[in-house]
Amino acid sequence: MARGRADRVTGIAWRALLLAVLWWLITQGRTEAWLVGLPAVVLAALASVALGNDRRPGFSPAALPAFVMLFLRDSVRGGLDVAWRTLGPRLRVAPGFRRYRLRVAHPAARVLLINCIGLLPGTLAVNLEGDHAELHLLDTGVDPVPQLRQLEQAIARLFGAPLETGHV
Repeated sequence: MARGRADRVTGIAWRALLLAVLWWLITQGRTEAWLVGLPAVVLAALASVALGNDRRPGFSPAALPAFVMLFLRDSVRGGLDVAWRTLGPRLRVAPGFRRYRLRVAHPAARVLLINCIGLLPGTLAVNLEGDHAELHLLDTGVDPVPQLRQLEQAIARLFGAPLETGHV
């Protein structure tokens, strides 16, 4: 009984840490944002444990640093790429849509993936239908799949979730 309670507290703590890091990144570290962020992080962590299913893979703290580095790198890379394509002396865009088959089935991992796709250069998830995400690409001449797979793999590791194999 005590072991189960300790696991639950640990789960809440790790979720709160992950959510706090994401809040800090989203708000660009502004301290005044914690007035709203702290209660939101605590409530979201508690809700995620209360609504969670223990049979799902758990959060992997060991994968967090790699995910945060990927998140930061892709945020900067995505911002610079969009700025270069749209603000340079010549407009370098060929917009269009593409479908991408998600390989991670864990619900929370999918939510995080869909929300992080917009970090990738010129890529934005506009719809999720079943196992497929519809993406808007700023340049259809650039293949987003290698970066999508890298992001999806990092998120799958973060949640300790397996990736399905198959076609994109």
